[in-house]
Amino acid sequence: MAIIIGSVAALMGWMGGAEAARLLEAIIPTSRLFCSSILTVSATILALMLTMISLGCNVDMNLADAHYERIIKIAFFDAILFAAAAIMFVLHCAPVYESDKIPSWWYPSIYYGVLAMSALLSGGAVAIVTMLYLAVKDLTEVIGMGKEDHQLVGGSDCVQDNSSTDVKQSAGT
Repeated sequence: MAIIIGSVAALMGWMGGAEAARLLEAIIPTSRLFCSSILTVSATILALMLTMISLGCNVDMNLADAHYERIIKIAFFDAILFAAAAIMFVLHCAPVYESDKIPSWWYPSIYYGVLAMSALLSGGAVAIVTMLYLAVKDLTEVIGMGKEDHQLVGGSDCVQDNSSTDVKQSAGT
């Protein structure tokens, strides 16, 4: 994604401050909506990762540690994407293009910065969804299709909370 947007920006050529300010004014509402969408998507993905953990714990077979390590990795990258989108979203609150105090040479930098961050956010979202797809595909092969020779079969059990039974046993003695 970053390569595509970078190529388009290079084809457009370098622009001066007045043109960059006009383009920045046009791109800010779309970019703000894009950041809001990335925030929603990343928060939803992070919440749905709990479903993958629950599903892995409720199957009759033990899943390998690689399954849970993959969930941790996806959640980590998703949290980074969420934080980056939140930072960019907050930066959109500053009405940069309406200020007379900003030097005109800043506008191209801000414009290309918005393009670069949008490219990174969209690339991050595509990467996370691709990682999530592969995790769901592997989980479906193991659970739904019953493949027992899969790399995710075997390994550790889910940790269950036994504190309530410990309390009952110690209270009974």
